[in-house]
Amino acid sequence: MSEDTLVIIKPDSFWRHLDHEVEKRITSLGLERIAACTLANGENLPEAKWVEFYHPAISSKPAILKGTAKYMAFGPVKVIYLRGPDAIQTVRQAVGATRPWQAAPGTIRGDFWPGADAANAAYRLKFQQPGDDNFLFNMIHASDSPASFAREVKFFDQLQPG
Repeated sequence: MSEDTLVIIKPDSFWRHLDHEVEKRITSLGLERIAACTLANGENLPEAKWVEFYHPAISSKPAILKGTAKYMAFGPVKVIYLRGPDAIQTVRQAVGATRPWQAAPGTIRGDFWPGADAANAAYRLKFQQPGDDNFLFNMIHASDSPASFAREVKFFDQLQPG
């Protein structure tokens, strides 16, 4: 069954100069790229929109929600809309576990986690909020369901058919 999914290459992938490698791994999955855009230099969503974007997933953790929104708005980010058979599960398997230290080798998060703490140390204090002792830099977002994709894609006018 063909389905749509959304991938967001997060700021820490860019800071660590891994964004091209992450994108290469995603595009090598054989899914159709429907649209893509890079949001940087004032084109990114504001913090309030990122709060709205992540609210369903982490609203029960206000410190994490605030820090995540601030981090995502800082940017840059690359948003990719993909389509294909079992696209959601295919991408999520390639991405790996949300907590990168739990992600299996061969996944994006599993392979690129080593060195992340040191590489992201300069950014941690910008985004970590009181009450969030383990601010999470995990490189990439992937929709977790068709309903999530349908809600998430609406945040990005650049991905909508003209």
